[in-house]
Formats: sequence, structure tokens, C-alpha cells
Amino acid sequence: MNYRLARIPFQLVEDIAVAQLDEQAPTRLAYEQFLIECDCAAAYLLNDENVAGRAADLKRRTAAVRLLIARQQRRAYHDAVIVLAEQRGRLVERRRRPTGRA
Repeated sequence: MNYRLARIPFQLVEDIAVAQLDEQAPTRLAYEQFLIECDCAAAYLLNDENVAGRAADLKRRTAAVRLLIARQQRRAYHDAVIVLAEQRGRLVERRRRPTGRA
């Protein structure tokens, strides 16, 4: 019960401010990680399964978002590597062509 009261301000911040942020916003992910750590500590110290469940749910949700971000970054990196390889190929081809200058 005491933890629920202590968590009310955090929940208000989450409901009012953090919920307005994009799911992938670094600020939102950092705040959600903070809540996960608070919930995990409270679950351990108070031996509260409800709080542990809430922490696990939030951890699963943020893990899915972080996985999506990682996949997007990997895809962007992969696309950049392809573009660089194509540019490199064009440059090599241009260097091989005779210039026709005397």
C-alpha cells in the first residue's frame, strides 16, 4: 500500500507527460526504465507479486520497442552500406574509363 502511494507522482508524470511522447523517444524509454527499476526494487523489498508483474509487463513492452529501434537502425546501416558500395563501384568504373585527353 505504501509503495502505491509513493508511486502516484510517477504515475501522474507518466500519464500526463510521458504518454504524450513517441513510443521510441529516448526520454520515454529512459523514464520507463526508471519505473521498471523502481518497481523491481519495490517488488523485491516488499515481496509484492503485483508490482513484480507490473515491472515485467513494462519491461516486455519496452523491450519490444527497443528491438524495433535496433532493427530500424540495423536496416538503415545496411541501406547505407549498399549505397556506399554502389558509389564505390561507380567511382572505380569512372577511373577505369579512358579520359580521351592527350
